[in-house]
Amino acid sequence: MFKHHRFAARAAALLMAVLLLVLEPFAVLAEEQEEPITHIATSTVALKVRRTADKNSSACDSIPRGSFVYITEFGNEWCKVRTQYSEGYVLTKYLTEILVQEGFENTETPAAEAEPVQPVEPVGEIQPGFTTNESNFREGYRTHALVNATMYESPSATARRVREVPIYEEIIVSEVSGDWCLARYNGSYGYMRNDTLFKWDRIDPYAGEIPGCTVWPYLAFVKESVAVRDLKSNKELKTINPGAAICVGEKDEFGRYPTPYHRTTGYVLEDQIAWMIPVKDWESAQSGDLISAMTTYYGVGVSTLQYQGRNWNIRLSSTYITGTILQPGQEYNQNQVIAPYRKSTGYKEAPIMSDDALSGYGGGTCQTNTTFYNAVIQLPLLVKHRRVHADVGMEYIPQGFDAAVGGGAINLIMENTLPYAIRFQCFISDGVLTICIFKV
Repeated sequence: MFKHHRFAARAAALLMAVLLLVLEPFAVLAEEQEEPITHIATSTVALKVRRTADKNSSACDSIPRGSFVYITEFGNEWCKVRTQYSEGYVLTKYLTEILVQEGFENTETPAAEAEPVQPVEPVGEIQPGFTTNESNFREGYRTHALVNATMYESPSATARRVREVPIYEEIIVSEVSGDWCLARYNGSYGYMRNDTLFKWDRIDPYAGEIPGCTVWPYLAFVKESVAVRDLKSNKELKTINPGAAICVGEKDEFGRYPTPYHRTTGYVLEDQIAWMIPVKDWESAQSGDLISAMTTYYGVGVSTLQYQGRNWNIRLSSTYITGTILQPGQEYNQNQVIAPYRKSTGYKEAPIMSDDALSGYGGGTCQTNTTFYNAVIQLPLLVKHRRVHADVGMEYIPQGFDAAVGGGAINLIMENTLPYAIRFQCFISDGVLTICIFKV
């Protein structure tokens, strides 16, 4: 029986070799006749590549969000694309940064999708809106790629692509101008879109505002039980108690004051506010002025003891922070202020983010620290060390803006780089935590 199998295997191998010799000229011919790439774009979502230009057609491949899309036929609704393994069709509306390849400049591209072609300038030239280039590059920020991000030769999606930066890789930024920044990655210099980056922290505390960070101009105290509603959908997000303190933005034409809520924006109405304290610019602030405020929200009314413990830990850690004064040049270490996280120091057991435990003493203090961090980065204060929970972040704050504590290197360390002393003050109500910074 064994000999028969060996003979059959040899015969099959010989037949395959003959077929390869016969078919090789046809394979070469097919390769030579392969449709050329007319456009290169970037996917804004995870794209399903379909066998035909029909939403009901089965998929033959997929393209990850933020990846290059190689187009052989450009259409208003569908594009024919080529992937590593197959060819198929994707919806044009999910493509961005569409770049026409050389030799196909006359290929029609929908006006709504096309971006104006700008002259390509070398990185060595200082671009409009920027003050630095490769030759005088300064380390202003540290950030990371949110997606597989592209570095361009000039701040335009139609410019020549310098290189690709893999997702989650660290990048050093010199300065930010509008939607773009001048960046350095592994010895390469170029321009990157701010919305392809996250987990920003300043290296130079006076480098400028952090992209995605909102500076809230008021601290408001509500005078009644208030439903915070979604600014877009008007859906009720949370009910807060009379006297709760929240940071708010400028009032719109409908009498609504926007306020941060998890990863969206809520609002309260003008007639629901008892009084407001303006946040003063740090340069012109006088002694006693409020110079920063940040609010996050957490769940209440949950009956389990673990979540009651979390709420207790948020309140307890906030009391440790309140009243802390930081002199110019003085360093602040969060673990030294609110830790150790033990039963003996008053903390209760609650859910935690850990690979080897579901709960631990001090669960919830990370939300206190995150709120603290987001108040700090609204000012030119230097964050010297921060740890995020995970790349996906936490639900109560936009992605990349969380800050974990837990002992050791899981900590927040910052320095008062303002020319005067500052004081931290926490306001806490059921489900609402607001941390403020005052000039002493």
